[in-house]
Amino acid sequence: MKFKQLLCSTAFAISATSAFAAQNVIEVDDSHPGIVINKQNMMGADLAIWNPPTRYYDMTPALVDGGYTIFRFPNGSLSNDYHWNGAGKYDSTGLWTPSDKDWAPGFLGETIYRGTTKDNYGFIRRSHLADGDKSTMWWGEILDPKDPPWIVIEFPEKKDLDSIIVEWGNLRPKSFDLSYWTDEYAEYPGVHQNLENKLKRWGTVKVTSGETKYKFATTRARYVALRFKTTDLPSKGVQIREMKLYSGSDDLLAGNDYKFFAMSTRNGDKPRTDWTNIKWHFEEFMTYINKLPKLVNGQKAQAVICVNAGTGTSKEAAAWVRYANKVKKYNIKQWQIGNELDGEWEESGPLSARQYAARFIEYARAMKAVDPSIILHGPLLSTHKMQQKGAGLNDGKYWMAEFLRIVGEAEKADGKRYLDVVDLHTYPYWASNNLNAADMLKASLDVAHNADTLNAWMNKYLEGKRRVFLSEFSTSVQGSQIWMDYPQAAGMANIFAQYAVRFGDRFQALPWDAFGNVFEGPDHTWGVISMTALVKEGSWNRWASLEPTAEYYGVYMTFKRFLESGYAVVPVKSTTESVVPYAICKGNSSNVLLVNLTDTKQIVQVDRKSEKKKPSNARVEVDVFGAEQFKWIGDQRDAYPYPKMGPSGRRIEGKNRDIEVPPFGTVVVRMNPAQQNSAPEVLAAALEKKVLVVGDTLDLFVTAVQEGGELAGAEIQIKKWDKNGPLTVQAKPDDGKWNSSIESFHLQIPLTEKVSIGNKEIKVTITGKNKKQTSFNIPFRVRGAYRTTSVMQNFDNGLDNVSWFPVVNGDNATSMDAKVFNGNPPLGGYIRHDFIVEQPPNLGWPNYSGAYYNVPEEIKNSVGIVFDYATSHNNPQGYIELQIMSSQVEDYDEFMVRLKNTRGNWVRDTLIWENMKQEGWGKTIPQLDPTKIKNFAFRARYSGKGFINLDNIYLLGENGKEVPMPRGLRRLR
Repeated sequence: MKFKQLLCSTAFAISATSAFAAQNVIEVDDSHPGIVINKQNMMGADLAIWNPPTRYYDMTPALVDGGYTIFRFPNGSLSNDYHWNGAGKYDSTGLWTPSDKDWAPGFLGETIYRGTTKDNYGFIRRSHLADGDKSTMWWGEILDPKDPPWIVIEFPEKKDLDSIIVEWGNLRPKSFDLSYWTDEYAEYPGVHQNLENKLKRWGTVKVTSGETKYKFATTRARYVALRFKTTDLPSKGVQIREMKLYSGSDDLLAGNDYKFFAMSTRNGDKPRTDWTNIKWHFEEFMTYINKLPKLVNGQKAQAVICVNAGTGTSKEAAAWVRYANKVKKYNIKQWQIGNELDGEWEESGPLSARQYAARFIEYARAMKAVDPSIILHGPLLSTHKMQQKGAGLNDGKYWMAEFLRIVGEAEKADGKRYLDVVDLHTYPYWASNNLNAADMLKASLDVAHNADTLNAWMNKYLEGKRRVFLSEFSTSVQGSQIWMDYPQAAGMANIFAQYAVRFGDRFQALPWDAFGNVFEGPDHTWGVISMTALVKEGSWNRWASLEPTAEYYGVYMTFKRFLESGYAVVPVKSTTESVVPYAICKGNSSNVLLVNLTDTKQIVQVDRKSEKKKPSNARVEVDVFGAEQFKWIGDQRDAYPYPKMGPSGRRIEGKNRDIEVPPFGTVVVRMNPAQQNSAPEVLAAALEKKVLVVGDTLDLFVTAVQEGGELAGAEIQIKKWDKNGPLTVQAKPDDGKWNSSIESFHLQIPLTEKVSIGNKEIKVTITGKNKKQTSFNIPFRVRGAYRTTSVMQNFDNGLDNVSWFPVVNGDNATSMDAKVFNGNPPLGGYIRHDFIVEQPPNLGWPNYSGAYYNVPEEIKNSVGIVFDYATSHNNPQGYIELQIMSSQVEDYDEFMVRLKNTRGNWVRDTLIWENMKQEGWGKTIPQLDPTKIKNFAFRARYSGKGFINLDNIYLLGENGKEVPMPRGLRRLR
């Protein structure tokens, strides 16, 4: 039997050749140790409520192997919408009070006092300040008398403005200042958080009735502000039901071409109706993390809870502490107070530094009164840029600094500590176009000086040392194929390391996100910042419905390969700006993390100061992650990784000390690593196709690790492989040598005609140098040739003989029609479904119009279908999908596939049942069972018009006589 053992070019990553002789040196000063790394409970993952419980159970190996021990609930932004206890009641002002006797699954709310325009990942809401509905209103609350509520209106460009009308609620001011921004443009974050005050008053407007009209000299401006003085406001704040801002006779607020920013919105909400019955609730979350394996020291996984500080109350937060720690005895220590409330995308946001500080202190006092032992996090600032966001008064003060100052003063006054953990987020790269890996990595360097600024402020305003939690971080928040590819690992490692070498003795980090669906970015490619992705259609992965992304491996390289408890951070510098180094040492052992910022390989040597006088014979391992280990193929929704391995190790032996850092790659150099007598473990394993046919190639990727050891080999066995019996193959890692504590290999075995048909298993056995082994099995199937065995529908006998029915959503213009067009042999007739989809304004997901088809009994013995189609959708965001309804699915997360928008051209497609996937938001079903198929649905999604043409739907089988399809179109899939 011949098979292909792939040896990548990185086999020469440490080759000693004159052509690659290192000109660049990484100089490690191991004589000046700094802070000592403490990895206990350092790594966190966000287990968001938008995923089904099965998603996290599939993710368990990723979390355990990656060293994740703290888990965030309920989410980031949704934390400010989420009520943890569904048992309770609202008061007359929209404040939710949870029951103190009963518990029920939580629910999402949305503010009933919306001032800020909302457009956040598909959640779109108009401000109540100008929604044309006088029954709604904005309510601005006085959280801090020195920083009362106010409003900014932002247009995309300057407008000629001349008058304003304000209709007040029951709470109205004595007067307000009406101003405009004198500059052409206010850089992000905008007027409301600008460091300078460039507002010029039109005047102070007296309020004498429920409606105020004010005319001023025509002025060309882009930004308008309404500011109030606390002394002019009722004690409960200010309410506005409607506003109009005129340019001549045109009300510029009647359309949508502007945005409101309303500061200090009063809490209070109503239940969302577009997102209900959330399965991943608090008790389900706690059940899951309590099932996770304990650490070596016996410690269990820990929760970090983000309480609702947007639409909720301090009373509700304190009730959660009481329920969790007093009633249920969960002993949850870590609690976050709100999420990114400095941001306008948050429910009830944005808040100024003073406003959030007031709310934080209120929550802290209430929550610590219930359990003084809890550890409180704040402010969960949305950015690492310490000197970008103003505190909110346009007075030159910075948001984070002002928050720390106010909290520090409150702690001194009360003699208590409220802020235990300074919590912030980091997403350094943002571009409106031309997204690229080089700029992303350059942007990731922005962390260091900002982290130093944060540390200085903490020392200035707070007494005693505080922990630092990077509770969200990634390279960007945009969608792009770049985040799916290997440079993302380098970006993640670079961000993580900059914080770790500064705060690693008191640090926690949470990469965003554990799982997220890909979406289209400004470069029109698809991607997401996520540690996992849905597994490629038709493949097998150790993580079931998921597979690792480059982001996962970037974090793994930093936390599991670079950072070590007890090691001290030491100074390190590089003679080339192309490679960024980080170093930690303990005695004669050193770890050095290297990040290549360029698209060309870099050759370096690592020199330690302690070895200049007395050279050592250090055992050196080089762990590598780059394009030879992981590469993202394609840039659309259906893209996938190939190869799909994790890091792979090499040994530096002899006199050679050259280290190759691959383009946009990540390398960890481990000098004299600690030795352990551990057993090998599998980090990642994937089979590219789980169903194969003669002529295919069995394509296997494996990454194995032996902590503190050295891997010695891997054996692959397949029983009943062919007529000659079993197959046994000795695998080799990608550099051809088994000599490191982490190794990756890629094995390809062709399927010849001798291979037997049927279900099989690959047994992979990994052996360490200490003779310890681990084994695991991978199922796959060798099938017979597919053939079309029966006609499900060919549309040759008129519409009356077509068993279909329309299913549309929404009491509006959404519709689905049908008409059969007769034709001559061999293709005959076809059916045309014309559709209209209207999107309901408050629907949080793309609406649909569907043509549902009943299925014949023969479907139970089929393996798939072949069909012809032609589609058109006039909305660029719209798409057509084929959904296969199955009795296996109980939560509407059906098996489905997106069809091409063929723009009216006919194509032929093939779908195999066992290769189909669910959309991904419900309970994971391992495989579609054809005996459980109920019907098909061809559905149009998103608002718009178009058609779905269908013809020649044939069932596929592996047995029986072939029923030929009409010729004329080739199969695409």
